[in-house]
Order: sequence, then C-alpha cells, then structure tokens
Amino acid sequence: MATQTDREGAALMNGAERFVAAVWQRHCPDEQDPPIFIAHQLLDSQDLGLMHYGFTAVGPHTVGAPRWGPRLSEAELCVLVGGPVDVSRGDGYIEPARPQEGRMRYAVAAVLGLPRPDLHGDPPCMPSGAPWWRRVGRQVAPRRRVRGCCSYHDGDWGAASEAAIRALARFEARPTDDDGEDDQLNRLLDALRTLSDEHRLDEWTMEAAASLFTDPIQPLRGEGGPYINGRHRSQAMLDAGTRRTVIGIWEYPGDDA
Repeated sequence: MATQTDREGAALMNGAERFVAAVWQRHCPDEQDPPIFIAHQLLDSQDLGLMHYGFTAVGPHTVGAPRWGPRLSEAELCVLVGGPVDVSRGDGYIEPARPQEGRMRYAVAAVLGLPRPDLHGDPPCMPSGAPWWRRVGRQVAPRRRVRGCCSYHDGDWGAASEAAIRALARFEARPTDDDGEDDQLNRLLDALRTLSDEHRLDEWTMEAAASLFTDPIQPLRGEGGPYINGRHRSQAMLDAGTRRTVIGIWEYPGDDA
C-alpha cells in the first residue's frame, strides 16, 4: 500500500506502474504475478480513501494496462488480501515539516521536449511511449483532425494550446504583485473567456485550454523525468504534432531558479 501526501513526487496515479514494478522486483521477485497495489492519497486534511489499482504483467517485474478502482473500505481491503491491514504510515513514520507555501507558475513549453508519457496503451489509442521519430514526424506534418476515439483525441490541441498561450501573454502583460493563487487563476480564465468570445472557440477547445490552467500539465523537473500530472494530454498533443503548450511549475521559497 502506497500512502502519499502533497509534495511527495509524482502522483500515485501517474507513477503507479513504476511503483508497483519496483515493489515486485525488490520485495517479491520470485512471484509470477505483480503484488496487489493499493493507493492511499492524502491531500492536506482530506483523505481520498483506498483505491485498488489493477495491472497486467507485460514482462519480468514489468506491468502495464493500469486499471483504476474500485475504492475499498478497510474491511473490504482486509478481505481482498486475506488478513488485517494497517492503513496508517506505521509506528516508525516521522511526519516531515510542513512545506512552505508554494505558487503555481505557468510557462510556454515545446511539446517535443516534454517527457515520455509511457501510457502502455491505456486508453488503447495511445501507444506505449512516443519514440523520437514519431515525435519529429508529427511536428513536420501536424494532424489537426478530430479522431473521436477518446476525450483526449476529441478536439484540436493545437488550437487549445494557442488559446492558452495567448491568454497567458495577456495575463503577463498586466502583472500585479498582490495576486493570490485564486486571483491569478481567475484572471487567466477571464483572459481566456475574452479570447473565446473574440475568436468563437468551440466548447471542447475552450475546456481543453482552461484545463491547462485549472489542471496544468506538470512534468517533474529534470530531463526525461515523469509527470506529476498531464500524461494523457501530453500524449494527445504529441500524436497531433502540437508544437507549443502551457505547463505548470510549482515554485517554493528556496527553490533553485
């Protein structure tokens, strides 16, 4: 069981395949099947409960095709594993000092340089990773057509990203030092709504552009690193040949520039 709070690396949903593969290799390497994986996500004072993640073994100590859910009660978890389970972090756990307040900064990034999403075909329309030749090929010949196979491929990410980039430019042209996080987000969304009225953006494009601010793509820092959030949207952009988009970067006092 993996328990996670804020600022503890990649979200459990985004890093689940790597986490369960590491546990399998280190703690039960002789087992033919991957271990049962339970995610216990804690956000501030909110406990999101116990989520059972299912996987398919795709190689030695390697899993793919993650399946999220269902949520389990503590009693159901005990039945699933055949015995009592301690859902706390254990007697030896020492809670770290509460991190200083951070702030989300938005930046324009080249989609070609985003980390490899590694979705392992979930959903099936998204391949396992995106090799360099496919990335470059899509950049040379972007695909703006709607595929309709899933919600991520159901619109034009190039148009959505450009709308978000223009909204960010308008926001940055009118800086204020007194904005809190909610004020910043509201001003960005106001700029996006103005753009939508001016250019008559369709509903999908508007919602997709807004998601880049309300639920930003967040690659972990470091070349080739995984994601905190946004793997599916990144893959859809790579598939379409989108060239630029908006990403989110959490900045905290004392972080290196």
